[in-house]
Amino acid sequence: MAKQEKNSNWNSFPTVIGELKKGNRAQLYLVGGSEKYLIDKLIASMKKMWVSPGAESIDFYMKDAGNARLDLQEFQSLCGTPPFMSACRLTVILNSGLWSSDLAANEVENWKKALGSVPEFATVVFVEEKIDKRKKQLVEAVSASGMLVEVSLQDADTLQRWIKTSFSLQGISMSSECMDSLISRTDSSMRMIENETTKIVHYCKYTGTDRVDMDLLDRLCVPDVHASVFNMIDAIAEKNVGRAIEILNNLVTMKEPIPKIRLMFSRHVRHLICAKELGNARGIENTLKVKPFVARKLVNQVSHFTMEQLERQYFRCFDSDSDVKSGKMDDRTSMEVLLIGFAQP
Repeated sequence: MAKQEKNSNWNSFPTVIGELKKGNRAQLYLVGGSEKYLIDKLIASMKKMWVSPGAESIDFYMKDAGNARLDLQEFQSLCGTPPFMSACRLTVILNSGLWSSDLAANEVENWKKALGSVPEFATVVFVEEKIDKRKKQLVEAVSASGMLVEVSLQDADTLQRWIKTSFSLQGISMSSECMDSLISRTDSSMRMIENETTKIVHYCKYTGTDRVDMDLLDRLCVPDVHASVFNMIDAIAEKNVGRAIEILNNLVTMKEPIPKIRLMFSRHVRHLICAKELGNARGIENTLKVKPFVARKLVNQVSHFTMEQLERQYFRCFDSDSDVKSGKMDDRTSMEVLLIGFAQP
């Protein structure tokens, strides 16, 4: 979990789960963050703890407002409905729009009053894709009678421990290199990691395999676009554009969308620019929050390019995206032109 700011009112996933285990319940929760897998786990834990078995249809309600502003009267009606068989009536509201759109001053006051008046028998959980933390009055209204929760993507060490435990329980081992690759392939998404892990476990049980290596990952899992982009840059540094295009072709063959490849490529160029400015692996590791071996690879790669080349290539990434969106070039051609252009001095 990303470290919370000192004195921040925003709580991490482990903190909230700890409060639930202690039997503490708030009337309001405002939940945001990138790790949807853990957000779903949090909702499931609340439901299991507070809603009686068999009473889900009457004491649990979930609504997706689709960011089309939640109606105040509807909110008050949801809050005012008492539980029938459970400890509380649990209402989960997805994408209410309250924290991503502008409200008039009188609307803010009405919502502050409503948020501060949720009955003791009710618990309302707002789950938002976007939370504008500058909307302090509404955020503070939730904080006053509830909890603010930020569920970020987990760091690499936490994910490695989770992956290692998942495989160990099945009698399967996996090297740190493979775990790093699995995290990279899934963009640190716990849901994607769980899906890939389940697939690997089924294969290992069927074939009697007790160790996962890179060859097995390559055969069973989604491609490692991050590693492929690294390899493309290596090929370009060696003036081997044909190899870079071959790597691109392999990704396309494996159904990887070119917009995603271009996004990863432009992000990597941005990292190279940072690496050029920082000049050492330790500084790169601390600034970009990457593993030591990644920082060392960036130092090696960036030595083959001038800052002028890197900045020029970064702007080409924007031009490439613009050419596709304006219809000047198709996705595949634009990406190939991007690779060829990077190889030019």
